[in-house]
Amino acid sequence: MPAMQHDLAARRWLILASTVLSFFAVGVTFFAVPPLVPELVARFGLSHLAIGILMGAISVPAVLASIPLGAAVDRWPARATGNAGLGLMLAGALLFAVAPGYAALVVGRVLFGVGGLVVNLLLARLVSTAFAGRELALAMGIFNAVYPASMIVMFSLQPRLQALLGWRGELLALAAVVVVAVPLHNVAVPRRLSGAGGTADRPAGPRVSAPLAALAVAWMLFFAAYASIFTFAPEWAGGGPGALLTVSLIPWAAIVLGPLAGLLIDRSGQAARWLLAGQLLLTAVLAGMAARLLPPAAAMLLVGVCFATVATATYSLPSSLVAASRVGFAFGFITAFSNLGNLAGPALAGAVRDRFGGWTPAWTLLALGALAGAAACLRLPLRGSRGRRARGRGRGRRPAHGRAPPRGARARARWRP
Repeated sequence: MPAMQHDLAARRWLILASTVLSFFAVGVTFFAVPPLVPELVARFGLSHLAIGILMGAISVPAVLASIPLGAAVDRWPARATGNAGLGLMLAGALLFAVAPGYAALVVGRVLFGVGGLVVNLLLARLVSTAFAGRELALAMGIFNAVYPASMIVMFSLQPRLQALLGWRGELLALAAVVVVAVPLHNVAVPRRLSGAGGTADRPAGPRVSAPLAALAVAWMLFFAAYASIFTFAPEWAGGGPGALLTVSLIPWAAIVLGPLAGLLIDRSGQAARWLLAGQLLLTAVLAGMAARLLPPAAAMLLVGVCFATVATATYSLPSSLVAASRVGFAFGFITAFSNLGNLAGPALAGAVRDRFGGWTPAWTLLALGALAGAAACLRLPLRGSRGRRARGRGRGRRPAHGRAPPRGARARARWRP
């Protein structure tokens, strides 16, 4: 799909700016709900089970619909697809803000989740295509830093926004961020992309290769541990405001180090090795937490390093593992697996904590899962692309017309291509 790649590459930084704003709109609305839990419990008389269902409702579409939607964004017009996703996000955010009861809250959350999923998959595909061959990991590092940035913004500003606007007014104000993202998306993304939706370059063979399956498994196991750490680390660190501040070191480290990790991955051309290193580091951190060798602040900083490395490397790999016409499907595939980890990891870790008491068994289990994720990385192309580029620049390289110049000074003087 070189024509489409050329269309996007010419405006790649504008596309990245649109991506940042749209993904920020997803993040601030997602992270606005946890600080509102006491207000929702008091106003609607909700149980903690109902709150858990409300929070999980946004992940259900990601588990069930990521793969078909990923395949769909490979075929659907990019600008129209983004507008549809942003429209669903806006409808869900507005419904949640004005919901008269619990059913409307859940429906609003699901609508927002579907729209956010469409936007996430489309943006990942557009960035992969626009930055293919240059600065891809840097772009993905910036892309993945937006989510923790939105969490920090909401957790910092939410009390002031709620005091100023009330909880409904706060959610309506956040819905305005989606409205602002719409015009930039329409400016950045062409109405039609050359070659989009065609069938000429669709390869034969299975959609899911062994390396793509390995990437999905590694990403799932990483998210199982990452979500569990976010869920239980405040209690493990002692509870209270101090523990929350300690856990906030994770997103701070991810924001700072995500783009830096992207630069380093671009320079090395070996995203799979960085992914393997990040999984091994997470294994070591969890083992240190299980053995009580790491203080909470150091552990959370290292988890932030792991996220910056693993997320950036993971999102840099799909375009090198599948054909250009299947990049959206590849992102949908790994997203479905990551959300399975997001749902199952904390539940399993919590069950182990309840069954055996203490945190050592839970952290040990998650460390073993991270180690299994590292093992899955061994099925990825660990040699990267640098070696292939170096071999292509060797002395024996033939010119594009296929004829090598003859040897000898006289022969070369008479030779014509």
